[in-house]
Order: sequence, then structure tokens, then C-alpha cells
Amino acid sequence: MIFTDRFEAGELLAQQLKGYANDPDTIVVALPRGGVPVAHVIAKRLGLPLDIFFVKKIPSPYNPEAAIGAVSENGMEYLNERAVMMLNVSRPYIDEQIQKIMEGIREKRALYQKPRIPVVGKRVILVDDGVATGASMYLAAKALKEEGAKEVIIAVPVAPPDSLALLKEAADRVVVLDVPVDFMAVGQFYRDFHQLSDEEVMELLQDTSQP
Repeated sequence: MIFTDRFEAGELLAQQLKGYANDPDTIVVALPRGGVPVAHVIAKRLGLPLDIFFVKKIPSPYNPEAAIGAVSENGMEYLNERAVMMLNVSRPYIDEQIQKIMEGIREKRALYQKPRIPVVGKRVILVDDGVATGASMYLAAKALKEEGAKEVIIAVPVAPPDSLALLKEAADRVVVLDVPVDFMAVGQFYRDFHQLSDEEVMELLQDTSQP
């Protein structure tokens, strides 16, 4: 399945999630930035509030593009213990990176002018534009459960088969439109997969907050 863009993917996911429409105990939470357009459509179609939740990768000291783990904005961490051991990554390095990441997350949250919606006792529909390894989505689901969400539903347009098991460990329900066996990267399943700007994200968040 090839999606025209993230908005089309959101429309298709909204159809799968229509049973939650206008539910006062349900909120839609996007992983920024790519998850925001998908979640924006879902929130609008279902009449639900939209929030964002930051999860950032902890980079390898030898290759900043490679992740040795991730950290969520409420301070929960996920480490690939095998990678940490193989690369002999020190705990002080990890702590230093987490501190930098948390500072960056606080700056983004302030820039987007989006105070968090409390998740205690709520059903959270957790959205991204796709899943590769699943580590970020896994951590996000675990972190929101830790905060008191009564249920977490992961909703993504595309994910590889081997990531589904990880997602199902963390979520109460997983909704995926396409599970291709020839998965290489999320972007291969979109005609338009441009990098979103902060301005685009802020515009979508503001639009969803309108009555």
C-alpha cells in the first residue's frame, strides 16, 4: 500500500478507529514531528483532543545516526543492552545524552506552546506516520501507561512484521493498515514524505485546538 501523504494515512486510520469518536475518555497523542499530520486528521474526524509526546533516540557515540536506546519526555528510558555492551558505552555518556535530549524536548514543548493533556484514566490513541524498529513507539506506550493511561492503542499506517510483536507487548491494541514483508523504510510507502517543519507542526496543533 502506498499512501499519497500523511493526511491520507490519517483518513484511513480514522475509519478503523471510528468506534472511539467523541469519547470523553479518549485522547489522540502524536509522536512529533511526522506523527502530527496523521494524528491531526484522526483527532478532527473523531472529535477528540490532540496532544504530542516526545520520544528521542539516544545516539551511539560512534555514529550519531545509530541509536543505542531512547528516552521519553517524562524521563523513561529504553536501552538496547546488547548494543550498549558491544560498543562499551559508559553510563556517564548515556546520562549526558539524556540530559541534552531532555533540554531539547523542553525547548520544543515551549516552542509549540502545547501544554500536556493529563493521561491519567484516559484511553490514548498513540499515532506515528509509521514504525521501523518500533523502539520509540514501544517506549512511548510504556511511558504513557506508567503515567496512568488506562489503555494505549497504537495506530500507525505501516509497520514491518517483526516490529508488531514488540508493539503488542506495550499496547492494549495495535491498529496497522499495512504490514509489508519487503519493508526497508517508512518513507518508501509514501509519495510525499517530506520532513515537517516546526511551523507546519504548530499550525496543525493550533488548528486541532480550535473549537
